[in-house]
Amino acid sequence: MRQLAGLLLFGWRYRLKVSGIDNIPKDGPVLLLGNHISYIDFALIQWATPRTIRFVVHDDYYSKPIFNWILRGVGAVSIRPENSRNAMQNIINLLNDDCVVCLFPEGHVSTSGELSDLKRGFEKVLSQSKEAVIVVPFAIKNMWGSFFSKAPRSVKKRMKFRLRREVNVKIGTGLNSNTTKEEVKKQIGSLLN
Repeated sequence: MRQLAGLLLFGWRYRLKVSGIDNIPKDGPVLLLGNHISYIDFALIQWATPRTIRFVVHDDYYSKPIFNWILRGVGAVSIRPENSRNAMQNIINLLNDDCVVCLFPEGHVSTSGELSDLKRGFEKVLSQSKEAVIVVPFAIKNMWGSFFSKAPRSVKKRMKFRLRREVNVKIGTGLNSNTTKEEVKKQIGSLLN
């Protein structure tokens, strides 16, 4: 059903190519960590993934009326960096309930097209989860310069218009719950190359 919704919403504009989907366990707690290259990354990774994903969303987006009803409907977790304790507990509870949780550890949509430093919040979540969480890195490629990216207008103008832009979602090998932000960044970076 989620794949059909993704196809109906974005299939006319994007052709999704997914590799490594078998790296996401069919059950148990999973923390998906990937690059944040566009405003629709959440939709692209859900479209690519058979399991239901619970997303962690910055409160600035979560509280906008246009997004709020959608984000509440899909069970997104709102997070505000200056008061993240409740959100972190919600994420831990979801993982303890064997859910798939996705967050973008850069903490913002890229303004350069490059992977920036990752925040440490996910390390705290992993250290407090009761279950052994599988950490799965992923990378979304070919969205820089799209309408939904934060690329400068000059970059967007240089992009050749294609009716159906090919977007690649690469899913990496699972890491254990002791992984660090440096290891995750290295894995995401290798998927982007």
